[in-house]
Amino acid sequence: MERRSFLTGGVSLLLLPSCVSKPTMQLHHAEIRSAGPAGIGMQVFLSVHNDNSFDVQVRNVRVQTTMAGKWALPPVSYSPNQWLPADGTVVVQAPVIIPWGLVVPLMAETAMRDRIEYRVRGEADVTAMRSLGIRVNKHPVDETGSVPRIAILQAGRTMFPFLQ
Repeated sequence: MERRSFLTGGVSLLLLPSCVSKPTMQLHHAEIRSAGPAGIGMQVFLSVHNDNSFDVQVRNVRVQTTMAGKWALPPVSYSPNQWLPADGTVVVQAPVIIPWGLVVPLMAETAMRDRIEYRVRGEADVTAMRSLGIRVNKHPVDETGSVPRIAILQAGRTMFPFLQ
């Protein structure tokens, strides 16, 4: 009888990756960090909640961001290696670069809006449960949000003073 309980528990642990609940994300805020040769560097802060009853680590993230439903930003690949505690919320940072070639058309397209919508699609590699190290690779990411247009406009004016 004890062996059957052990085997049942072991099998349920092996099936765990299919039961990993996707952490929920909400835009916390975004900050313009730089205006450099590549474009406008932003840091997007996401409030990530782990609904699981176990810790989940976000190891690697590979995403593509589209601004205003139209302009694809360069792909982003980074390794936050951040643990999300069981049934807890953590603020995670994500780097974004808006190339100079997209700033003027983006500002023109969104001239009558206060916020600019974006969509982030890609995948993340996660580890479920620290003690067991169960890995789930290529976990899908598909999130939407918005950033204040004024923040991009102010940074864009360092290169294009005529922006409105």
